This record gives sequence, C-alpha cells and structure tokens, in this order.
Amino acid sequence: MITKSGINKLQLISRLINLRNGGTSSSKSSTTNQWNDMTVAELKDELKNRNLPVSGLKATLIQRLEEHDDKKNSDENSEALAKKLVEKSLVDESDAATRSFFVGTNLFMLGLSFIWLTANSFHITNTNWIGGVIGLIHALTVAEINLIVFLYYMVKDAGATVRKSYQMSNYASTIEASKNKLSLDSDITVEQYSWLVDGWCPFWADGSSAGGAEEKMMTTEEEAVASKLVAFTHNVDQDTLDRIREQSRITLFEGFREYVYLILNAFAFYGYLVCIIVFYYEDQASQPESIRAMLGYLPNADADWLGNAVGDFAWTVEPVLILTSPMLINAISGKKKQKEKVA
Repeated sequence: MITKSGINKLQLISRLINLRNGGTSSSKSSTTNQWNDMTVAELKDELKNRNLPVSGLKATLIQRLEEHDDKKNSDENSEALAKKLVEKSLVDESDAATRSFFVGTNLFMLGLSFIWLTANSFHITNTNWIGGVIGLIHALTVAEINLIVFLYYMVKDAGATVRKSYQMSNYASTIEASKNKLSLDSDITVEQYSWLVDGWCPFWADGSSAGGAEEKMMTTEEEAVASKLVAFTHNVDQDTLDRIREQSRITLFEGFREYVYLILNAFAFYGYLVCIIVFYYEDQASQPESIRAMLGYLPNADADWLGNAVGDFAWTVEPVLILTSPMLINAISGKKKQKEKVA
C-alpha cells in the first residue's frame, strides 16, 4: 500500500544502492601456481611467507601450499559472491517495493470502487453520475480497470511460482549429487541462498535503518553471507535438502492456487464487463456482431443477470479459498511430518 513505511523503504534501498555503486570494489586475481617447477628451498620460502610449516618432502610442501591457496581462493570467492548477492538483493527489493507501491495504488482504487458500489446499494449516493444505475456502472468500470493490473500479475506470479517449485527440487538434487556440498565456482542466486538458510531477511527487506550506520550494517551482512557460504561448501546437511524439497511441494500448491485465483478473477472480470457492455449497448438490434458474441448471443436482460451472477460467485468463492488455503498448507506439511515419524 501507499504508506510512509513503504516510501521509507524505497528511500533506504536507494541510499544503499548508491553506497554500493559509489564504493570501490577490489578484485583479486588468482594465478596458477607452478609449484612443481620450483625447488624445495623456493617452496619453503613460499611457506614461510604464508606462516606455514616448512618440514616435509617436496610433495608434502606442494600439498600444503595448494591447500592453503585453495582455502584462500574459497574465502575470496565467498566474499565476492556475498557482495553480488547483497547487490542483487538490493535491486530485487527495490523492484519489489516499486511493484508494491504500484499494486497498492491499484488496490486503493479498487477499494474505493467497492465503497462506491456499497454506498450505491444502500442508496447513500444521489441518482446522478455518482449514484443510481450510472453510478453503479462507473464503479464497475473503475474496478474493471484496476482488475486488469491484478490479472496481469496473477498470470506472471502463477507461472513464476510453479517454475520456482521445480527449481527448488532440482537445486536440492544438484547439491545432493555434489555430495552435499555447495560449489562456489558458479553463481548462486538470491533465491537459492534464501532456500539454503530457510529465508534470508536482510535489514533492508523490512525497511529498518540505523541512520549513518547503514554502510557498516551492509558490510556486516556481507560478512555473514560469506561465512554461511563457506560453511555450505563443507556440508549442506540432509535436513536442509529435505526442507527445500518440502517447501517446493508447498510452493507448487501455491502456484496452482494462484492459477485458481486467476481463473476466478477472469470470470469476475468477464461477468462484470458484460454488465457494462449491456448498459452502453442497450439496443440489441444495433449491437455489433463482436458485442453479440461477447454476450453469448443472449438477450440483454439474461446476459446482464448471468454476468452479475458469475462475477458475484467468483468473488464469493475467492475469499473462501484465501481463508482456507493456510489450513490446506498446514495439512500438507502435517502429513509429511507424520510420514517421516513413521519412517
């Protein structure tokens, strides 16, 4: 919605993005070590420079240097990847906040149209452009215009949620195939990191700020992400992978639920659109063929009644689904836990 906290969040993310873009990023390149071409004395000098033990045969010295450099490279990779994740998270949150602002505006207008319809039903408004039949049509038109926006996002979100479900399942299988270890050789997305840590909520996600300490808070967040990434390179426990798979099943249910919402709202959109069409094309004899087809070749009175019935039915069923879906999700999770206990 259009709230002060939403505006503050947008401003916070904008400041953090400017801080990140204004900062200097150091890139450390790793060179290929030719330890085998070096003498034992040279190898020992390299070990001394790294404060490592210098005892052992040449093969032992080389192994010690390689292990040290591998760990160093892993730390550098995790730090670089953590910075990328933080930067991508900031961009994603900025996009999400902008979308919330836009959707909130449309939701506000849709709410006004409902108030308009309610006032008209109780004859609170006068019988002119804001009341009576014409007022009803104006209110429906406002609702229809805003509903187009919601239908667009329903289509977009439903497909994205179903795809996310399969991506989660495949990601768990990929890590399992890598002997439960995360590889930092390839990029990891913000979503994938969030799956691993069971939900990543950095301070900018909820819009919290600490004034001048924002840059320090962001650096602390990067260090925490890098530390967890290093831990995941050593082991991603099986419980984490099982949790990701369980969440993928719930996400799949949520994706199909979004499609149900889409269908219901599409019916509501069409139903109320019919009412508007009937009002503006009152004379059936002069209706174009395209309008007759949209009305199902029904008489105006029947099309108007049916349109209202379809719209009212769809918007009666949807709230019921919204209220009952959390119980269905809990039931899905409960059955899974019961199976695990029996096993």
